[in-house]
Amino acid sequence: MRPPAFDDARPPLPHGCVRGRGRARRVAAVVALVLTCCVCVAAGCSERRSPVRLDESGPPIRGGTLELVGRSDVDHLASTSAYLSSALALSQTFSRQLLTYPPTGDYETKIRVVPDLASEVPTTENAGISPDGLTYTFHLRRDVLWDSRPPRAVTAHDLVRAFKLFCNPVSPVGAPGYYTDTLAGMAGYCGQFARVPGTVEAIRTFVTTHDLEGVSATNDFTIVFRLHAPAPDFLNIVAMPFASPVPVEYLEDLPDSPAFRQHTMSNGPYRIARYVQNREIFLERNPAWKSHTDPNRPAYVDRIHVRLGVDAQLQQLQIEAGTADLSFGDVVPTAELASLLAAPNPAVLLVPPESVYFDALFLVFNRLSQNGGGALGDVRVRQAIALAVDKAAAVQLFGGARVARALRQAVASGVAGFREGADRHLTPGDRGDPVAARRLLGDAGYPTGLSLRLVYANREANRMLVQALQASLSRAGIEIQLAQLTVADLYGRLLANPDNARRGEWDLALTEWVADWFGTNSGRSVIAPLFDGRNVGQNSQNYGGYQNLGVNALIDRATTAASAERAEQAWSDAAGRLMDDVALVPLLEIRVPYARSRRVRGCAWSVIGLNCSLSALWLADAAAGSGSAR
Repeated sequence: MRPPAFDDARPPLPHGCVRGRGRARRVAAVVALVLTCCVCVAAGCSERRSPVRLDESGPPIRGGTLELVGRSDVDHLASTSAYLSSALALSQTFSRQLLTYPPTGDYETKIRVVPDLASEVPTTENAGISPDGLTYTFHLRRDVLWDSRPPRAVTAHDLVRAFKLFCNPVSPVGAPGYYTDTLAGMAGYCGQFARVPGTVEAIRTFVTTHDLEGVSATNDFTIVFRLHAPAPDFLNIVAMPFASPVPVEYLEDLPDSPAFRQHTMSNGPYRIARYVQNREIFLERNPAWKSHTDPNRPAYVDRIHVRLGVDAQLQQLQIEAGTADLSFGDVVPTAELASLLAAPNPAVLLVPPESVYFDALFLVFNRLSQNGGGALGDVRVRQAIALAVDKAAAVQLFGGARVARALRQAVASGVAGFREGADRHLTPGDRGDPVAARRLLGDAGYPTGLSLRLVYANREANRMLVQALQASLSRAGIEIQLAQLTVADLYGRLLANPDNARRGEWDLALTEWVADWFGTNSGRSVIAPLFDGRNVGQNSQNYGGYQNLGVNALIDRATTAASAERAEQAWSDAAGRLMDDVALVPLLEIRVPYARSRRVRGCAWSVIGLNCSLSALWLADAAAGSGSAR
């Protein structure tokens, strides 16, 4: 899972828990005014910014310092546990994986894995994948070096060590299911590791004395993975930055501890020269890196400087003024977006740049509580909510048709499971059908309506969106009480603990999901974590306790399919079953807007980091000869 995309640091708009139609009408009036302003700006009614022209002609220039500004620090510097998009983007500059995604402009090429540390992508033709699909063999490039003293080779043993550290009790891997569900013996290994004390000595002892059945090094430059069932997406799984090699020195510090963060090591083009928590990250060239071993990171800039603690509005001002080049994990503030797009302004990068959408916003139902007599357990109530929502208003609130569009399927169109012509719960112009919704509520035994509590993360775009949802649901007789929380409190406390759902602390949740990889193999990173009923529990992303044996069976069919084509069919069937069961209310699919300064060139958005690939861009005003890659 990636972090939610639309975020800023503005103070919350005033609101409260709402009951009654009078307040709902006032909310509707406010929403109408906001929509009018958005449409006006998009049409150029307000003062437009001057168009920005970026000359992409000419060869790349080496040198200079790339300046990034961000609000928040990374979640982790340890590659085995880093999961925020900003942390993943940064990790690509100093850590490498067996496979990665190329920094190219073509979407279909970009989403396919290519060799990184591996000398080639395993296939059945080159004997890298066994005929039964259960064994994957990777051969490593020679002469890839750690920035140790003296430099030494990155080996297969460093990769085995990474997988062994995934389930450490201090800072475990961000998506354990990718590995426990595929690799032989991984689930049992993790079960043992979870009981180990969280000390340096205990972790080091466990890692060095326990073998991992599904991961082994047959020599210094060959690593073999053994699966317990075929997995057509396994190449995408090992391309995640979690699976970066780990040097033996990392066993001397607690994973991702303050001491660890001062002793990071690099096998990529840059290394962390200075890290000050919540303030600054400074990267310089890694003298041990050799460009001929790394076809995916041209590494044009000499240095990368990240300044932290800068709110989203100030980030945007600095990027437009040229005192910063890119944001570090934040996007263009919603209030600024329409006028920037109206220019038009090539300094705004819509990710992906083609008409592909992969970021989905949706409403989750709490199926574990008995609020309202267990109303949300009735498919007719859930369908009434789905039909009542005004998705057209939501599109405008998120920046208009260039940025967002109504979503009518369980997954966004850029990921596995989406099927052309399979849209459900349609309403005229996507504006909702309150009459049909009221009729369904009456049939379900709620002729006078229903009151529900909706929780959401405190962001500018979300605050406007929930008011629009409140207004449209009120027209169908569904009164919504709003409860805003911080991102950390919503995802880390409330939704992550199923006991909160059972106690009825929420009924609906506005959530967001971005796939970890895209294309026909991506269902494991979307449908499985959100809707597999066997995943309900602490820290699960199946927030509302959804259970459907048919969906579970389709997930199993997809994740063990003998081919990507069969997996895609199973994911599509699962997505259709989810919509039949009204497991969620899909609202929008979004293209994510990032800003770049006038001097940034060669910006190819990264599948892993979503923003410009930091190791592939260059600066138009960099002095020639100020630094060169080895």
